Amino acid sequence: MEYLGHDLTPDGIQPTDRLIKAILDFPRPEDDMQVRRFVALAGYYRRFVPDFGAKMSPLTSLLRKGTEWTWGAPQEEASAWAKAWLSQKPVLIYPDYRLLFKLTTDASKTGLGAVLSQDQGHGDQPIAYASKVNSPTVSKYGISELERLAVVWTIRLFRPHLYGRGFTIVTDHIALKWLMTTKEPAGRLHRWSLTLQEYGFEIQYRPGKENHVADALSRGPVPAAGGSADDAERLVDNLVLGAQPEPETISDSVEMNVDSAVQSVVEAAAIRRVEVAGLGIVQFTDDDIKREQERSVMVQLLLRKGAYRGQRVYRDGDGLVCAEVEGGCRIILPVVYWALAFKEIHDSIWAGHLRGPPTYERLQRMHWWPRMREAVQSWVAACQHCGSRKARPQAVVPPLRSVRTGDVCDRWAIDVAGPLPVTAAGNRYVIAAVEYTTRYAVAAAVSEHTAKEIARFLMDKVVLVFGLMREIMMDGAMEFGSKATAELLELMQVKQSTPVPYRPKVAWIS
Repeated sequence: MEYLGHDLTPDGIQPTDRLIKAILDFPRPEDDMQVRRFVALAGYYRRFVPDFGAKMSPLTSLLRKGTEWTWGAPQEEASAWAKAWLSQKPVLIYPDYRLLFKLTTDASKTGLGAVLSQDQGHGDQPIAYASKVNSPTVSKYGISELERLAVVWTIRLFRPHLYGRGFTIVTDHIALKWLMTTKEPAGRLHRWSLTLQEYGFEIQYRPGKENHVADALSRGPVPAAGGSADDAERLVDNLVLGAQPEPETISDSVEMNVDSAVQSVVEAAAIRRVEVAGLGIVQFTDDDIKREQERSVMVQLLLRKGAYRGQRVYRDGDGLVCAEVEGGCRIILPVVYWALAFKEIHDSIWAGHLRGPPTYERLQRMHWWPRMREAVQSWVAACQHCGSRKARPQAVVPPLRSVRTGDVCDRWAIDVAGPLPVTAAGNRYVIAAVEYTTRYAVAAAVSEHTAKEIARFLMDKVVLVFGLMREIMMDGAMEFGSKATAELLELMQVKQSTPVPYRPKVAWIS
């Protein structure tokens, strides 16, 4: 049976022959519009194809804004690969919700990949494949964050299958266990941890060399860069949190390692703030800085690289590691001294608790480190003294109180609306009165809103119809405070109430 471009068979789901033939007969694209049509047509069956996102990246890269049109060997190979795979008519089994699901994930700088499978008596069989190409921003994440992101993204994608059911996550990265057991995750790690807590699953660690399917899903045709150690996580945990995560080797550039480390330190800065809050005046000498620079993984990475985003990093005549910035040479301050520097530049009694830009200007006269401006802004934004003394006063909202209405027709409210478009009878205003208990409304159109019209309306439309009231709510309009209105209310022995000026919510009912 065919349904929405799929053949439903006893063995599972397959792409229909009609659409497969359309994909195989698709001509070679001549412009980006034809590429878009081909990718959309083939992408309709992406859950049948492992590694679809990464394998098709040479084609999807042509669709990015500002990309020059070129059709070369990578594009031809991607097109032929998609046609060859779909021509085999891959089969996906139907999910059995009585059995456990298995979610296998992997990640690389190129993309994320996963496969949802089940063992229904014939070994693990795929239910659906999933893959995506990383954006330029996501590709800068460390490998640990990418592995965690792959799990979170895949669980969200397959939420209808997994929510409320037990399942197993197969991953080749031990960092996922660290995420679920760490006591104080920060930033996006915290958000991801909260997302995963909605589900009941077990984590099964499988080395990458054994995790063939998901490993292939996440890796594209782009060759990997040169290898280097994942010092970012160790830098944060050793110098800030004091933890010892598992060592691992990844292919990151120095800049990515350093940026990831600085971001983690900034997110965990509250811990260091507590540690230095009770300290008095703390001064560190050049020898202290030099000693900590030798211990700092971040500083040593920058020194070996010799540059950071176009800025030269070198060791001066005194043995201090410095960077050439716009204002001259600055000493690279190790992570362990950041909180102390912030305390002296911003938190001390003579620093004045200035805003972020002035604090940054003070600090950059002496020191430098990667993404220092972001670290300063984060520190100032988290300062409790600045938040409590410089914040705008909050509007005081008094508690709501119920209005004692009494019996029916004991309390009325009256108001005038207009000027409105003139009617055929020459009326431009509407006088309205509302009874508080029943919310019954009475209205009349008038040509002018004078005191005499108000008095005539009260007498003819309210008093002579519903009887005398005990209290009436009026605002401070001139016609309500006139002599005629006051004499009428005194004659009827009715109490007049006036709401607080410029607070129309008090008399909301009228």
